[in-house]
Amino acid sequence: MLPHARRRAANDRLRGETRGADDQRIRNIVEALQISPAYGVRELARMVNLSPSRLSHLFKSETSSSLQSFLSDCRLQKAAELLLGTETPIKEISYMVGYSHPSSLVRAFRHKFHCRPNDFRSRVRNDS
Repeated sequence: MLPHARRRAANDRLRGETRGADDQRIRNIVEALQISPAYGVRELARMVNLSPSRLSHLFKSETSSSLQSFLSDCRLQKAAELLLGTETPIKEISYMVGYSHPSSLVRAFRHKFHCRPNDFRSRVRNDS
């Protein structure tokens, strides 16, 4: 699959998980995360005047996905886009998408994509 097709498929999946959200607060959270996945749960909760716990419960009931899982998916998707579309160092990308340590991004990236971010960047560019 081409890089842009992978990106579109992942974005469609993320939108699909939240398509049934009836609560405007949840739609606002999803929109905010698609713009900047660097938000934390507490910041998101403040945005919609809920406690982090209440937001997490509401998100799960509205989308059938945990807020933390959705947040992680948004961060990793944005990291993948930045890896493909820029020469930005991985350390900077990790901070841009909300990880406090580059090793956290590498670990999460490896878990989701089964390779390190450097390998992902190299492999996709060589496939193009």
